[in-house]
Amino acid sequence: MRLRHPRDADAHAIAAACSDPEVARWTRIPSPYTLEDARGWIALSQSESTRESALLLVIAHVSDDRVAGTVALEVHDEPERRGEIGYWVAAQARRGGAGTRAVQMIGDWGIAALELPYIVIVISPDNEPSRALARRAGFSQHERQLREFKGVMQEFEVWRKSS
Repeated sequence: MRLRHPRDADAHAIAAACSDPEVARWTRIPSPYTLEDARGWIALSQSESTRESALLLVIAHVSDDRVAGTVALEVHDEPERRGEIGYWVAAQARRGGAGTRAVQMIGDWGIAALELPYIVIVISPDNEPSRALARRAGFSQHERQLREFKGVMQEFEVWRKSS
């Protein structure tokens, strides 16, 4: 797999993958997810990259450049400087290591190139596959926090990797 900027040609593959109920269950991605949502995310990735506030990338198969998922690194300055990673992996690419490698790559890049003191991933305690992915990517559970998720306050685990 490799990480690359999303392209307009990725919109159909992103929309199809994000229609998976498991993606909507664990992420802030709307459901139903439409082709227009995918096109909006691609445009957002270009805008955020220009502003240097986030890096939104496609996880692509090296062999045929098919979309296997996405990974994003948002930079936050309040209450302190840090990064936050979000991701999803398409059903056909799960359990193949693409998500773990993407999270490792973008996390290591954020710590080295952006000099972020630490990076977090916020995960539902019920999402065992994401908890395992975070562990494999070198993150450790740091704390629990109440956060708003789809209109409801829920408890989440904050996984952290430091420089």
